[in-house]
Amino acid sequence: MTAHARPAVLACAVLAWAALAASCVGGPKPVTGTAISGGHGGVSEAQAARNGIEALIAMGSPSSLELAASTAAESATLPPGEAASYAWIAWELARLAYPEAMAARPALAGSPPDTALVRAFVDARNGRSGTAPAQADASPLFELFPVLGVFRLKTAAVNGAALAAAERFASYALPSALSDLARAMALERGGDKAGALDWYRHSLSLAPDCYPAALGASRLLSDSGRAAEALETLALISPSLHASSVYRRANAMALYGAGRWTEAFPLVTAVLLDDPMDSRFMLIRAHLLVERGEYRQATPLLDAYASVDSWDRLYLLLRARVALESAKDRGTAVAALRRGLERYPEDRELVLYAAETFWSGDLQERAEAVVLASRVLKADPASERALRLLLAADLASGDAAAAAVRADAIRTAIPGYADYGSLYRAYRGAGRLADAAAMAKAWLAAEPASEQANLAWAGILVDRGDKAAASELIGRLLAGKGGAAYRSSLYFLQSRLQPNDDAALASLRSALVENGMNLEALVATYDIYFRKNDLQRARFYLKQALTIAPERQDLADRRTTLAQLGVAIP
Repeated sequence: MTAHARPAVLACAVLAWAALAASCVGGPKPVTGTAISGGHGGVSEAQAARNGIEALIAMGSPSSLELAASTAAESATLPPGEAASYAWIAWELARLAYPEAMAARPALAGSPPDTALVRAFVDARNGRSGTAPAQADASPLFELFPVLGVFRLKTAAVNGAALAAAERFASYALPSALSDLARAMALERGGDKAGALDWYRHSLSLAPDCYPAALGASRLLSDSGRAAEALETLALISPSLHASSVYRRANAMALYGAGRWTEAFPLVTAVLLDDPMDSRFMLIRAHLLVERGEYRQATPLLDAYASVDSWDRLYLLLRARVALESAKDRGTAVAALRRGLERYPEDRELVLYAAETFWSGDLQERAEAVVLASRVLKADPASERALRLLLAADLASGDAAAAAVRADAIRTAIPGYADYGSLYRAYRGAGRLADAAAMAKAWLAAEPASEQANLAWAGILVDRGDKAAASELIGRLLAGKGGAAYRSSLYFLQSRLQPNDDAALASLRSALVENGMNLEALVATYDIYFRKNDLQRARFYLKQALTIAPERQDLADRRTTLAQLGVAIP
């Protein structure tokens, strides 16, 4: 570089750094050690200025690099070539480590100064190892520069060289957000997530404007389920960088992880517009679309992701959900869930969805659903979905005592639980009439037009023996409109108010005309014929009941009793 060119390099650097400063948050740490502006203690004025500028370059934050360039430009003690060398290194170092902040700023005009320090920087930037000068007063930057390879290359060799260089540089006791950042990047690529997070945070503690460290920490926090902390870390980044693709990606991931899906959705879309082949965000967008019920839009994304990793946990769960909730293809959903359970047997979300899906299957699958839900409940005693399924299982099996205990657990763990119907059935089946009445009353208050809530309250009146009020309510409800199953249940309740078996049978026949699958009416009809010793008719109604609820123990006991009397049900 000519003598005329060197002042031009310095002038360009100072003007460019003024623009860069607008995108930075925070400022450089005070320079420790020798002062910038004068010699003392046996250190020459030029050496003091050199030490100060190198300390700023070593810090390596956007603001400290800006200050390094302007200090070099204004120095009256350094030779012009050396000052130009520092300015060029600071500028190029910023372009290397902070490409988003420097995106609109080109390289400095002209060739770089031909100095040992510049040559070491260029070699390190290109991933070539160099040897620091042997003299005792050699610049510590010679040990810092080898960490720079991680900003361009991602090989194991470069990562190892960067970590070794960071250790050597640490012996100078010069604070360096840049070295810490490089160390964190190398550790993250090597799989040491915890160590990487520590060094990202240490980098930020030295220089809050070192935004790649904030991005890296946010990424690791999001990946480990600490989305709230990730969002707090991203708040350190200047708004001037929020339009960058790297910030959008990190913010989208943190919002998604925090469950703020409405906010995340447009950002996820923007990330995919930047890079349509980003498979991770392809899957995230598919998930958000499924949550919005937009299954058709999610399907092509899932098809594309299948070629990336067809065993991915979220992919398998979404495949099952789309098959079941959109296409009503239970077979495909079950196949996807079984693959998921094989690979991720402890994944709570997948296990719960599998349990809920299997519960709608045959006896074997329903038994498996109970095992899966019990496993989730053991890990999370307050899991509403697991408790709901297990209560349904208790009710289906006719184990009223277990159902009531489960209902107690639900009310303790989930005070706002609003499925009053299942709680009512559990308590009523166990004979806990006061609790059942409380649930029926709450249910009717919440849904006064609900057929099932009205049936529950009518059932309470019948159970209490309040025949007048029960008869009046049932008569009024039968006079109104209602579905066949609803009217069938009202007739069944009416049968319980009748003065004798023959009158009760008349009401039960009306119940079964309305709904031949009314299990309570079938069992009550069986019981009357059994009392009348009309065992063939009793057998007829019990057989129908067993077809509907083969798992109920009370029905199995009735079948055994019939068999002992010589009337078998195969």
